[in-house]
Amino acid sequence: MKKIVRNFAIVLLGGIGLVLALIFVSPRPTALLINKMFEGGLAVKPANYDEIEKQTISYTDISYESKFKDGYLDVVKPVKHSGKVPVIFWVHGGAFVGGDKSDVTEYAVQIANQGYVVVNLNYQLAPSAIYPTPVKQLDEAYQYIKEHAEDYGIDLERIYFAGDSAGAQIASQYLTIQVNKNYKNKSDIQASIPIETLKGALLFCGPYDISQFASMSDNAVLQFFLKRIGWSYIGERDWSNSEVIQEASIIEHVGEDFPSTFITDGNVNSFQNQGVALAEKLRAQGVMVQDVFYSLDEAKLEHEYQFIMNTPQAVNTFNQLIDFLNETSQ
Repeated sequence: MKKIVRNFAIVLLGGIGLVLALIFVSPRPTALLINKMFEGGLAVKPANYDEIEKQTISYTDISYESKFKDGYLDVVKPVKHSGKVPVIFWVHGGAFVGGDKSDVTEYAVQIANQGYVVVNLNYQLAPSAIYPTPVKQLDEAYQYIKEHAEDYGIDLERIYFAGDSAGAQIASQYLTIQVNKNYKNKSDIQASIPIETLKGALLFCGPYDISQFASMSDNAVLQFFLKRIGWSYIGERDWSNSEVIQEASIIEHVGEDFPSTFITDGNVNSFQNQGVALAEKLRAQGVMVQDVFYSLDEAKLEHEYQFIMNTPQAVNTFNQLIDFLNETSQ
C-alpha cells in the first residue's frame, strides 16, 4: 500500500511539475485557463428583453469565408424599418484568447431594436492565431457584408465599427488603417473603406496602449496573466520589446481623420486610464468624442460593466450610445 501511495505521489508531483514547466515555456496553458474564465460571458438582460428580442430578427453562424478558423458572424436587424439602415460591425472581447460573439448577442439585439443592423463576428483566438489575424478577419467580414448588403437591408454609406475589451483594440486598429495613410503603409491590411462612409467608432473597455500590458498592474498574479496574454497574441515571449507593439498601440497613431467616437470603460480592473487618454487625444485632434466615464463615488464598475443591464450606469451608457448613433447616422 505504501508503494502505491508513493508511486501516486510521484506521478502527481510529476504532473504538477510538467504543468508548471509548460506554463513557463508556452503561453497556451494560461491562455486555455483564461478562455475558460470567459465562457458564458457577463451579460445581464434588461427586464423587458423578451419584448425587445421579438422586434428583431437574427441570422446566425454565417460563414464570412475567412482564410482563418472561426470565421462566422451573426446579423441582427430590426423587424420593422424603412429603407436601408446603418450597420455596426462588432468585435467581441476576451483578452485575445477567449470570448465569443454570443457574449455580445443580447447587447446586439438591444441596439438592433433601435434601428441598426449589427454584424457580430467571431475570429480565431490566440495563441493558435497571432497578431494581426483578428484585424484581417474583421476586414474579411466587411468584404463579405459588402457583397451581401442588399440581403440584409444594410446601408454601406453609414458604417460603424465597435468592440469591447480586446475587440475594442481590434476595431480601433482596423479603423486606423482605413483613415491614416502613414499607418496603413506599415500594415499588410489594405484600406478598403471610403472614409466618408465611416460614421463612428464604438469603443467599450478597450486597451489602446498594448505596450503598457507588461507593467500596468502591481498585482503579481494579474501581471503574470497579462504577460501571457501579450505572449499569446503577439507570438513572442519577449513581446514587450517587439516592433509590432508600437503598431498595435493605436493611441500613438490616431489623428484628425479618425471617425466620431463613443468611448466608455469601467473604473475597477479595467482600462479606464487608457480610455480617458484616447478620448483626450482624439479631442485634441478635433475628433468628435462622446465619452462616458464614472467616478468611484458613483459606483464601482468592473470591466465590461456596460453589459450588466440591471444597473443604472449600464442603462445610462446604453441610452447615451443610442443618442450618439442617432446623431451621427443622419
